[in-house]
This record gives sequence, C-alpha cells and structure tokens, in this order.
Amino acid sequence: MKYINTNKVNELNIEKNNYYVILDFDKTITGKNSMDSWMAVVDFELFGEKGKKEWKELNAKYVPIEGNNKLAKKIKKQYMKEWYQKSMDTLYQYQLTESKLKTALEKENLIFRNGAKEFLQKLQEDNVPVIILSAGIGNAIEEFLKKQGCYSNNLYIISNFIKFQEDKMQKFTDTIIHSMNKNIQEYLPSTWQNRIKEKQYAILCGDILEDIHMVEKEKRNQTLTIAFLNDRIEDNVNIYNQHYDIVLTEKEACFQEVEKIIRKEEW
Repeated sequence: MKYINTNKVNELNIEKNNYYVILDFDKTITGKNSMDSWMAVVDFELFGEKGKKEWKELNAKYVPIEGNNKLAKKIKKQYMKEWYQKSMDTLYQYQLTESKLKTALEKENLIFRNGAKEFLQKLQEDNVPVIILSAGIGNAIEEFLKKQGCYSNNLYIISNFIKFQEDKMQKFTDTIIHSMNKNIQEYLPSTWQNRIKEKQYAILCGDILEDIHMVEKEKRNQTLTIAFLNDRIEDNVNIYNQHYDIVLTEKEACFQEVEKIIRKEEW
C-alpha cells in the first residue's frame, strides 16, 4: 500500500540536477528482514554465548522504547542515549577488532531493500549528492556499500564510526548519534553544506518518525519526505501520514516506488 500527498509531489519539480538525497540506513536502505548494522558486526561465534545474551537483553529492553511513538520525546531521547552508550560499552568489553568486524560482515547479514542498490547506483551515475545519516555503525555501512559497488564521491556517511589502531578498537566518534538526534546540519562538513546549498530540493527516506528530523523543519517545504513503514502498519499509518508526505508499506515499500514517485508516474 502507498499513501501519497499528491499536492506536495506536484509542487516539487524534481529534476536530475536540482536535488539531493538524505537516507537513513538500517531498515531504510536495508530491508525489513535485514540485520541492522550493529547486529551485523556482533558475530556471536566471536563474542560467545555471554555476549549474545547481553546483546539480546539490551535489544529486548530498548527496541520497544524506540518504537513507542507515544513516549515523551525528552524521556525517549534519554533512553536512546543510554542504549547506544551501553551498546558501545559492550563492543569495548568484548574487544571488537577491525578484523573481527570484517569477518562478521562477510556473513552478508546486511540485505538491501528491494531496489535500493539500483537506486544508489543511478544516483551515482547522475552525480546526485547522497547523505546517509545513520545511528548505526559507520564502518559496517561503508564496508557494505563499497562491497556492493555503491560507494563513490557523490556519497557522504554520517554515523557512529569506530577508530581502530593496529586492529584494536580505540574509540567511537565523539558524538553518539542515535535515533533522536539525527540532523544533517549538525554533522555535515562545510564542503558538503555548500554542495547541497546549490540544490533546490531534497528527497528524504526513513523508517521511523524521528527520521523526519534529518532535515530542518524550515526546509521541509522543499523536501519530499518518504517513509517505509515496516511494522504495526494499522497502528502507525495515521501518525506516519501526519509527518511524512509519502508512506510506503508492504510490497510498495521499495525503491522502485520511490523512483516512480520522483518521476511522477503510476501513483
């Protein structure tokens, strides 16, 4: 199913040279049944049963909180910061190394959403600027996209990167990026700020309500916002429609539909 604000789509005259794209990664570029970029690096054969148990306990506690759209933003933000810090601490505790990370990623537990690879490759061919803003692990995202032939100079990743030295994990990037503090203006370097400043429009794709904040509120009139609603569709579709211009569910939750909407065909 798809829910489209046709007035908004008609207002924006999107062409190859006049827009840029902002994408979430986990459950947006990747599909509903893909592992997220955190779980993809937690190879339980390397972390052991104790590590597996701790990681699953963290997810059992915090995943429902992340999906609770009725929780006050201030409280939810504190929970998200707490979750991500504990997740990072777990990776330190079990001594993640760069070689372990790459070994885990070889298992190919990251899976593109239908049409995502082709969409990224088309944007690469057209030299459309693409910003991936993810609360996941940047190293895993970069490695995955390079392996899939979807990483080039038209693309910039903002995420939680791990610094390694002589294979050992040293630290994460200074600011913890979680689902409640994603805003490209805060993290994007000036060279890229200037690059997108030249563009009239933006296309934003995410899967949770908070992803709408990846672009500043005053710029949303010139931004086509698209949500992939993966779970609890009947419970969430109304509130998603209040926040996003387009909501895609079930079979329509794919990047082929995004391309059709951009071209204004077959709504």
